[in-house]
Amino acid sequence: MFSRLWPLIKKELLQFLRNTPLLLIVLFSFTIDIYLSATGFSLDTKNVPIAVYDLDRSEKSRELIAKFQWPYFHLKKYISYEKEITELLDKGKTLLVLTIPPDFSQTIRQGKIAKVQILADATISNTALLALSYAAQIVESFSQKISIERLGLTKNINLPSAELQPTILFNPNLKSVYFMGLSELFSMITMIAILLPAAALVREKEYGTVEQLLVTPLHVYEILLGKIIAMEAIVLVALSFSIFSILHLALEIPLRGNLFFFLLVSAIYIFTASGLGIYISTISKNLSQAILATLLIIMPILFLSGSWVPLESMPWWMQKLTYLSPLKYYLALGWGIFLKGAGFNVLWKDFVGLVFLGAVIFLLGARRFREHMG
Repeated sequence: MFSRLWPLIKKELLQFLRNTPLLLIVLFSFTIDIYLSATGFSLDTKNVPIAVYDLDRSEKSRELIAKFQWPYFHLKKYISYEKEITELLDKGKTLLVLTIPPDFSQTIRQGKIAKVQILADATISNTALLALSYAAQIVESFSQKISIERLGLTKNINLPSAELQPTILFNPNLKSVYFMGLSELFSMITMIAILLPAAALVREKEYGTVEQLLVTPLHVYEILLGKIIAMEAIVLVALSFSIFSILHLALEIPLRGNLFFFLLVSAIYIFTASGLGIYISTISKNLSQAILATLLIIMPILFLSGSWVPLESMPWWMQKLTYLSPLKYYLALGWGIFLKGAGFNVLWKDFVGLVFLGAVIFLLGARRFREHMG
């Protein structure tokens, strides 16, 4: 059978290499796009701009201000007048404003609770929440230091306390580049695996060569399979190149699991996405329509996968819909293989889910293509 398909596979590969725009899209998606997404957009909260309105101007207030330092905070400005606070927050020049009252140090000397105020721009709620959390820890640490000094204790004395000792697994340094890089890779695989088969089949329509293919000895399913195999080979080669050059060398993202198991999972997922590409080709008259349809389909797939919003944060009815997104299973498999080093014995449920959903999507797409071709 392969000998019958090889001429068609070879033709598709040559046509892809001659299609400069499509070739550049694939190269960009698996190299520059992944690198920029991983390094240019960080989820880490660092260098948060903070302004200080110090009405006390004492040694204690300066000691507290000094604790808001790099890498988490960047002291943007000392405020002289209260009206500057609103101006800075409205113009987005600072995220936090720390206000220290005029009786701050005096209240501390009297053994009372000295209160400080922090105003936060919560336009970007997650960043503001993390910044406030860091600020609260700083103030709490400062308060403990004052309590120890007031009691006349030394730093070395052991006080009854509870201490959290976290153990961070799979990403010890909490690098957001791991999440961003892998998420973008999986998203690009989804987009390209849908777009390439759709473009290859739509191209036959545009050039009027569909009839020529149908009069060949190949069955309509063999024509479809030949094109899909060629497109799958292209995506797998691009994926392998991206793993070794971008993820491993440039971003230093570890592959702790089995590479061949990941490539097997990727091959199944590409076939799944190809089923969507086949369906798109039957409703598109030209490449522009195919690209637009790809974008319309990929958005809900990404949203329901858990890469944008944690699945647990979704409403219960939307959590049920996530089982219809093949990317949900692929993300679980990809992250498990890359970062956790997990194998089939751990990931078999997601593997079975991907195979089942992939078979349904591909068969529906192939059936639609057969009906479309008459």
